[in-house]
Order: sequence, then C-alpha cells, then structure tokens
Amino acid sequence: MLNSDLIAYLQPAPSLFDALEWRDVTGRITDIRADRYTLRLSAVLTPGLYRCRLQTEDGAFDMETAMMPMVRVPDGKLDPVGPWDFDHINSVMAMPMARTYVNGRLVGGMWFDMPGPEDIERSRLNADFGFEAEAGVTELTLEFVERDRDRIDWPRVKFIEIREDERAFRELAPLSKHRPRIYMNPEEADLSRDHLADSLAFRTLIERINNGAQGTVDFDLVCFAYLMTKDADIGETIRTKVVELCRLPTWSGKPDPLVMGGENDRGIALKLYMIGLAWDWCASLFAPDEQTLIKGKVEEYIRKLYEFTVLQRAYMGCPTPDPHSLGTWNGTAIACMAFYEDLEVARKALPFFHGLFTDSLQVFPQDGKNVWVTYFPFHLIRYLAAAHTFGGMRPELQESSFLDRLGNAMLASFRAPNSQELQRGLRTREHRYLSSFLNRFHPTPGISSIYETFVDQERRSAGDVDLGLFDFLFAPRFDVAPAPFPSAPFFAKDIGSVTFASSGGIAGAFTAGLKAGRSVSFHIQSHNREFPPSMGGIQLSVDGSPVLVEINSYGLDSSLGNTMCFDDGGSYTQGQYLNGNAGPEKSSYIRRCLIGERFIYAHAVIKSELHPRHHVKRAERIVVVDLRTGAIVVSDSFEGDQPLLFATHLHCSGSVKDLGEGRFRLTGGQANLIAGIKDGDKGLSDEEKGEVFVTVLNGLNGQTVRIEDPIWHPTYIYGLNGKDDKQDIRFGRFPHYKRWRLEYESQVREGDFLYAITSNPGEVAAEDGVISFKDNATFQVGNHRIIGQSGCEIQAEAVISEAENQRLTLLGTRAFRQGDRSLTFAIPVDIELELAEDGFRGTIFASTSRCLEAAAGTQVSEWQHVPFHARSHSPWQASFRND
Repeated sequence: MLNSDLIAYLQPAPSLFDALEWRDVTGRITDIRADRYTLRLSAVLTPGLYRCRLQTEDGAFDMETAMMPMVRVPDGKLDPVGPWDFDHINSVMAMPMARTYVNGRLVGGMWFDMPGPEDIERSRLNADFGFEAEAGVTELTLEFVERDRDRIDWPRVKFIEIREDERAFRELAPLSKHRPRIYMNPEEADLSRDHLADSLAFRTLIERINNGAQGTVDFDLVCFAYLMTKDADIGETIRTKVVELCRLPTWSGKPDPLVMGGENDRGIALKLYMIGLAWDWCASLFAPDEQTLIKGKVEEYIRKLYEFTVLQRAYMGCPTPDPHSLGTWNGTAIACMAFYEDLEVARKALPFFHGLFTDSLQVFPQDGKNVWVTYFPFHLIRYLAAAHTFGGMRPELQESSFLDRLGNAMLASFRAPNSQELQRGLRTREHRYLSSFLNRFHPTPGISSIYETFVDQERRSAGDVDLGLFDFLFAPRFDVAPAPFPSAPFFAKDIGSVTFASSGGIAGAFTAGLKAGRSVSFHIQSHNREFPPSMGGIQLSVDGSPVLVEINSYGLDSSLGNTMCFDDGGSYTQGQYLNGNAGPEKSSYIRRCLIGERFIYAHAVIKSELHPRHHVKRAERIVVVDLRTGAIVVSDSFEGDQPLLFATHLHCSGSVKDLGEGRFRLTGGQANLIAGIKDGDKGLSDEEKGEVFVTVLNGLNGQTVRIEDPIWHPTYIYGLNGKDDKQDIRFGRFPHYKRWRLEYESQVREGDFLYAITSNPGEVAAEDGVISFKDNATFQVGNHRIIGQSGCEIQAEAVISEAENQRLTLLGTRAFRQGDRSLTFAIPVDIELELAEDGFRGTIFASTSRCLEAAAGTQVSEWQHVPFHARSHSPWQASFRND
C-alpha cells in the first residue's frame, strides 16, 4: 500500500511569529523543537530501526565549499576537484555533518550523501540515514557541527521523511561454547595440528615469526601459529600487541572520531577482527585484568560501529558489494562472534550484521564477476567462513549464484587487464583466498584445480608461494593438476563486461554496464557510486604487461578512458569526484554480444551516460575481436542535434609513435601502475613492455590523430594530494601516460571512426565496407541493406564470415535465405551458421522464445532457457537445420 511505511513527514513552517517553526504533516511526532542549527524530534515509536530521508532546497548549498585543490599532471597546477565526501588532507568531512543523538546519547556523525549531477547543478543536498527507537519516547536530535554552520542550517532544509527501515535482523547463534569456533572447531584444530606437523610451509612461517619478522606476518597467521604450537614467545607477541592496542585511548588517532576514517571505518574494524581471533584462539594468554580491559575496549567499538552503521545508511549501512562496507562489517561481526557470551552488545549487533551480509550476498552479480573479481568478495568470504564455522552451515549463505560461478570467473578473468586488479601486483594471494573458501564451504566443479592454478602461477612469478590463513585452513589437501587458463572469453552480463585472452598474446577487457552489478545499482545504492562511468572502454595487455589502460584519477573524467570523447569528455558525471545520486536511467549497456569459437561481437550503447547538454541522439561502439590473432576492430559513431568536438581515445602506459599512412605503434610498460598505498613508488620505470599497432581503417579524410600527454590528477597513492608538505609535483611518483586521440578537425553533428588494434601492422584491412582479417575472414555491417554472403541473402545488423570452415555469424538477424530455404524473425536474433554442400545447420540466440515468424525448408528445435549464457547476451536458444 502506498506510503504504508511512512511515519512522519516534516517541513519548515515559518510564520509571522516563529521563523524557525516546523510541522509534521502526519501528526506522529509529538514534539518538535528547532533553532537554526539544532532539530529535536520526539515520538512514541515501536522499538526497531527507522529510516530518514532529508533534502535541502535548491540553491541551498555552495558546492565550491566541498571542492579540494588537486595537483595535476603533467604541469603540476592545482585544480579544484569535487565535490568530495571526505577532505582527506584536513581530516574533516567535505560534505556537511550533523551530530546525531538518540535519547541524549551521541551515536555518530550523519554525513550528507554524495550529490549526483542534478544535485550539483541545483546546489542541493540529500541525506539518507537511520536510527534505532527504544521503548517509550524516542528523542532524535540532529545538530550541525560548528565548522559547517556558515554553509548549512535547518531553514535551508526542504523536508525530512521518516519511514520504517527495511533492514532485517537475522539470528546467528553459536553451535557450541567450546573454542575455537571461528574458522574451525576444536576437532578441526587438532586435525590441522596433525596435518601441519610435517609441513615445510608451516615451519617456515614459525621461523619468520620467531626470527622477529612478525611485522611482516599477518596477525591472524600469528594467532594461528600460536593455536597450532602453543609457543610461549609467539603467545607473548600476541598478548603484548592486543593489550597495547586496548590501552590506547582511541584507535583512529583523529581529533574528530565522527568523520570518515575516524572511529567508524574499515581500519577500526580490522583491529576488532584481530582482537576477535586472539580472543577466540588465544584467550588463555590474558590475565583477568587484561581480559577486563579487552572486553571494555571491544564493547566500546562494537557499539560505535553498530550505531554508526545503523545511522549512516548511504555510506555503509545497506546491503552492498562495496569492500569499505564489507570490511567494516566483517571485523565487527567476527568480534561479535568471539565475545558472544561476554558482551550483550555483541549478541545485539551480530544479527544486524548477519542480516546485512545475508542480503549483500544476494546482490553480488549472479555471474560471479565483480568489476574487481578478487577484491570485492574478499571481506564477504572472510565473514561467510566465520559464520559457517560459528553458527553451522547456513542455507541463506550457501544458495548463491555468485558463489556458484566465482571460481570460474576468477580463472577466466585472471589474464585479462583490469584497472585495479592487474595493477595490484601479485594477485594470486586473493585468488587463493577465495578459491580456498570455495573448496571448503561452497564446492564448485574443479575448484581444487583452480586453486592449484593460482599456486602454480605465483610460484612461477615469484619463485615461492606466500601462504595465508585460508591456505593453511581450507585449501585442498591432496595433489591435483592445475586447471588450464580458459581460452574461451568470459561474458559477465550483470556488470556488462567481456574479458578474453587471444592466441596472439593480447588479452583484453571491454566494459559497458553497471560495474557494481544491476541489483546494487538499481535497487540498493546510488548508481555505481564507487566507479567511473562504463562507456565501452577497452583495456589490453600484451604477454601480461598492460598496454592500453584507463587512468585512475581523482575526479570522474571520461576523457581518460579508452572510449569516445565528446567535448571535454562527455559523461553525465564529468568532473565529479564520485557518481553520487545518479539513477539507473543513466547507464550504458551492451545491447548485443555473441562469442563464437573465433570471433567476439559486442555492441555497446553509451548515450545514456552522456550529459544532456551535448544533445546527443545516438552514441554507440561496436567491437569485433579475433581470438586467433588478437586483432580488434572498433567502430565508434554518434549523431547529435548540435555540432560537437568528437574524438576517440586510447591511453597507453608507454609511448605512441606515428608510423605514417594512418598507422601507429603504442607500447606498454610500468606494469605495476599503482605506486603503493599512500607512499612509495614500487619501482616504477619507463621500460617499455608490449606493443600494439593501431590502424585507421577508413582513412583520415576530415580526421586527424593527435599524440599528447593527458591531464589527470594523481590520487594519494602516488605520493601527491595527501601530504601538505609534498604537494610539489617533484615529490610525486606516478606513471606517465600517452594519449592517442583520433578526432575530427572541426565540430560535427555526426561522425564515425573505424580503426583496428593488432599485434602486427597491416593485419586488418577495409575496402568497400568489408573488413578483412587473416585467413579470409571478413566482417561487414548491414546498415539497412541485404548482405550477400556464400550464396545466402541476409538481412542483419552485421555478418562475420569465416571462409576456411564455411561458418557465418549473423548479428541482429531479421531474415536469412538460402535458395528456397528461409527463416524470418519478428525481432532481431543472433545466429551461428555452418554451411555444407547439402545445406546448413546452426543455433539461434534470442531474447524470447516467441521470435520466429516463419520457416521454410528448415527445422527448428524446442527452445532452451539459459539465463547466464557464457557466450550470448540472449537467454533463449534453439538449434536448426535444413530439411
């Protein structure tokens, strides 16, 4: 029923007698008291969680006050970038903040949400926050902090809406009071001791710890080493570290504990995780007074993080795949498990966090591929393993399409470049962590071999394998052959991503979709809050070295992607720091994709990502990949209502050289593109690694290529924009990029580019609308005409022909005819067709089973529904052959 969950709707009601008066339209609020900076609301509510939504008037907030000056490359100038959520230079919130009290108790600082493009243009802010009502009268107090009072006050707020909160508490109770019970039970601990007795890797770990290298060993491994050995020296290391931590007055060391990264974020929860494992595995180490100290500190921080998570819905208080939120919940929830009998707040908070994790698992992409396939589920997996061992195998945590497909997604994506994962250095630790979990708690076909693949890969790359906790606990305990890296591409429809590795040494990724997954972007959070727009960008590596890369910059800048550029970039969120509140209608998508044995065809539409001021009516990219050679053909086109500067960009981490006649050489290098978290250069060099050749296929008539240094703002991890004494560009350690820009020489209302990216120059040619690959394979666009090919007449968007095996791939097909045999369709479908002397046979891929209008001389099978087809965008398929 409409508004059945509405509790109150409050709005300013100024009058001749009181300029600061407020009223509740519904009448549920029994007392409202307001001054310019403080608002107090009282009501008798059913105990539970409630959700508040707040919006300011248009023009109420000066966005310039939330901007920050960022050092830019290559000239070192300072540019304002933003608006920001957190001013990390000054450790204050860039968005306004209100201290929030429930019945007089401070529960946290409510931050305003990141504004979306429309909010920025209208100088308007929103907030989405929650609170917990208690028995009897609940008083909610919101008080703007002193430093924000010159830019926000209650007369500028348009309304406050209070509704019931849909977040669910789900009970999770321990199976046993015996310890350990997180990640293992006592019987499993005994079995692990027996298993590790002859383990060289475990002996090496003990030696590293005893030789004083414990600072290089993760604390959970140190705790594990003590649990297995009861070594007194290791135990003293644990006891000292935990007690010293619990004696600190605060864990953030920041003057304001209510800001991001203060007492309410992932770093705090990591400390709870450490203490939780130490308590569960090593509690006998602590004297009674130390135990009292530890319980007091853990109680303080569980309460802080519980109350903050209830409060700050829009940041980390709702189901999400975001690792900032998951990491915070994980540490807090595991501490709740460890102190379940000891602390009332642990028993109260655990069902809340268990509910968030349970709902979050359901919104992870169903095809197993996040935008960063290892990093995003990392904290989720740590929690799931703990919950299964603490409370037993949980059906709400086991039935997951995401987990079903995660192992193969990791394997298929490993060699494909990614703006985060390929730059993280040796990634196999995270791959092993996740595949170890699957092996123990969510077995999927071949997962033990997949795990061994990552072990083998790390051994080849580093000479040894640095085992983590999950390797010791959950990895396969028998020898198995490594699984081969798949040659077939991986299509993740949920995030609009195709990854591939060719026989020619080129691996790539093509993305046009919602990087956080459709469930999150449409139903839970603001659209892709953490990610730049996905506008059909291409990333490539050659023999494992990044060559074509997308530049990680402070501020959303679509001109730094390997995609089309309209004027200054073109995206709806151009120039912002984060996407903020942008609805699902603002998203690009892959409208058609078919992966064959040799070719990939993908067609992306990016119009919805573009700002309305550009008046673009149509903007799309078609990509064809030859998996045999790695050759890629890209067709970019647009049509608009007004002239625009139209270009397409490729960025490389090496150099660009003009070879003449529309051919160019682009190189890679700087394989470790992330220069270390917050400091350090990680050995960046200008050594070139890998090369590709780019050829403009339709000539440079009216077009030109410009080779330039892109302008971008290095993030704090490059040693700039984070330390007041090191803002000079001379102190920065950052990659150096080159941009290849194919552009029209003047503004145009419509335009199109056609170019090829190949391992060797001249591998692809174009003539009279036919694009030729090696071995007499061709590609041509239908463009509202009948295509004649191999004795067939085809009405389709595009046709790929492989002469050597008489194979045709028909994209967006409306009609196919060979002599008196024919198929006609009501909607466009994709077809794979094999020709023979006696006729043909093939497969139809369609969005619905009700697509066939007529068939002559052709038999069509029953339709099959394959919702997560690895090769096609369409979920229905049927086979056919001639009579």
